[in-house]
Amino acid sequence: MILTRTLTQDDFHAFARLSGDDNPIHVDPGHAALTRFGRTVAHGALLCALLRGLAADAQPGQPLARLAVTFPAPAYADEALTFRADPQDGAHVRLLAQRRADGQVVCDGVATLAPLAPDEDWREPPRGAAAHVTRLYADQDLALYERLTGHRLREPLVLNLFSFLLGVRLPGPGTNYLKQDTVFWRRVPLDAALSATVAITRLRPEKRLVDLATVCRIHDSGRDGDIVATGRALVLAPHWTPDDWDRHAQLAACQA
Repeated sequence: MILTRTLTQDDFHAFARLSGDDNPIHVDPGHAALTRFGRTVAHGALLCALLRGLAADAQPGQPLARLAVTFPAPAYADEALTFRADPQDGAHVRLLAQRRADGQVVCDGVATLAPLAPDEDWREPPRGAAAHVTRLYADQDLALYERLTGHRLREPLVLNLFSFLLGVRLPGPGTNYLKQDTVFWRRVPLDAALSATVAITRLRPEKRLVDLATVCRIHDSGRDGDIVATGRALVLAPHWTPDDWDRHAQLAACQA
């Protein structure tokens, strides 16, 4: 399955309203011009949402059990992109998004479409620096999501929450998304609030890299705390000062 799409600055602004991720590298051309990108770039979660729709078309009938993606290069506003979803076997779909102008890959990954089950390797992250958000998607949010992506498949709504936390809270504005691996334990509900958390698990200041655990739970009476999805993220934090790195390293040492 192939889709050609040119994402505009208006699309970036609309996705920022939907997700809450108004990281200036996405929505502020003046700020973005001073970064290593030189101009605004697409949210990684928006690229994932578009690829999720293609995966469903390529391998219909099964829920998304796992999504593992990397973002090796930026996707800029007003550049034509090609999105591909190629079935590999009965469960796996190779996902690819690349710039049409030069062929540069901007998102690469694999979607596993299979029955949902808990991730047996999941462990709660150690106590330390973390950020949280709780959100109930309203009808107007879902309508905007459908206009942006062409579908209402639910799993990317969880990634939207992670995008917000990483880009706005921790590590915060200026963060560059590099990788996200997510396992979906159960169907994402639309009739209940979702509570998402990102928690730092490793710091690599020499490379300006931060590893984080990501988890999303149902926030609703009767189902409160039920896990929807777990995973891990890798981000670049070029905006952190030496004091930021030291503060988080000291917090991790104290919690250990």
